[in-house]
Amino acid sequence: MEQVALKAEHRKEAGRGPVKRLRTGGVVPGVVYGAHTQPVAVQVKDKDLKKVLHGAAGENVLVELEVSGAGAAEKRLALVREVQHDAMTDRVLHVDFHELKADEKFITTVTVEAVGEAVGVKNGGVLELAMHQLRVRCLPKDLPAKITVDVTALDIGKAVHVAEVKAPAGVELLDRKDLPVALVLAPAVEEEAAPAAEGAVPELEVIKEKKTEGEEAAPAEGAKGKAEGKPAAKAAGKAEGKEAKAEAKPEAKKGK
Repeated sequence: MEQVALKAEHRKEAGRGPVKRLRTGGVVPGVVYGAHTQPVAVQVKDKDLKKVLHGAAGENVLVELEVSGAGAAEKRLALVREVQHDAMTDRVLHVDFHELKADEKFITTVTVEAVGEAVGVKNGGVLELAMHQLRVRCLPKDLPAKITVDVTALDIGKAVHVAEVKAPAGVELLDRKDLPVALVLAPAVEEEAAPAAEGAVPELEVIKEKKTEGEEAAPAEGAKGKAEGKPAAKAAGKAEGKEAKAEAKPEAKKGK
């Protein structure tokens, strides 16, 4: 990866007030840190930083910082690690630089880019990137702007795994080898609602009426008939018995 020159100055003041004045004057506060150095507060011109960031080919930006303001100017090789923006105005609020050594490997992530038109996509499938970034270990000079993955031969249901990705020279891929990076999915099929069985009766919900206080439940039709039938039958039986008794008495006297 190409290194971009960027001028910076030691920052003496800290705190909300001084930092706010810096931003108002078109200057971005920042810090340089690394495994072999103590954190150093710096400041860079907003327009210079934006020029470097907008000219980058990928997410990783390797810069050669020329830091002045504390004696002789010193050059530091660094990676732009984090850039904080204002959510409303998108103005750069702060920048972090991770200092590196030219002869020492380091670990970072690199953006993945799919190239080619997959066979499966021509057949109606959908290409999906399962991993948008890959973890790598390399020297600063070997850091790629991106890692390309050829998906031309991918058919529906097939995938390119980490083990099959061709890493640039000097770059070691650190992710698990069996993880899919890109794959072609079958086209989505909408499920139709199953038709109701012929002659099927829809299930009905029975809602029982709540009995109000003091209200007696109406007897069932069978019970009502039974209740009505009992007194009638009993009365009829009594009447027939009396009649039979009355008819038998005269006949008995006559015989005597």
